[in-house]
Amino acid sequence: MRTVQRNKREISYALYSGVTDVVDSEGNLTGEQTVSYAAPVTTRMNVSGGRGRAEIELFGVDNPFTRTVVTDDLTTPFNTDTIWWFEANPLTDPHNYRCTGVSRTINQVVIALAELDVTHGEPMPSA
Repeated sequence: MRTVQRNKREISYALYSGVTDVVDSEGNLTGEQTVSYAAPVTTRMNVSGGRGRAEIELFGVDNPFTRTVVTDDLTTPFNTDTIWWFEANPLTDPHNYRCTGVSRTINQVVIALAELDVTHGEPMPSA
């Protein structure tokens, strides 16, 4: 099934770009590392309203996610390290979704997203 333009919603993502060594105020390495991401990109994709039976089987029963995102752009570099903003501003708000799975088919890419508790960066408890 192809994605329909009128059903697409605005969503932003940032691709994982690696780890960066943390340096203190004097320029010395601290031994810690932080994860770094590319600049956020805003696009339009089909975003599900919630999780359903078909999505559960698509990603397995033990994969916790709250939404799926579908695109017909088969060249997307999305993986489980990609972070997402949905109904949030990527320039001012922390990311509020993380990727828990990517399923590629001949016609589309389906991405499973788990909503985060933005105060702690952990997945939201399931209802």
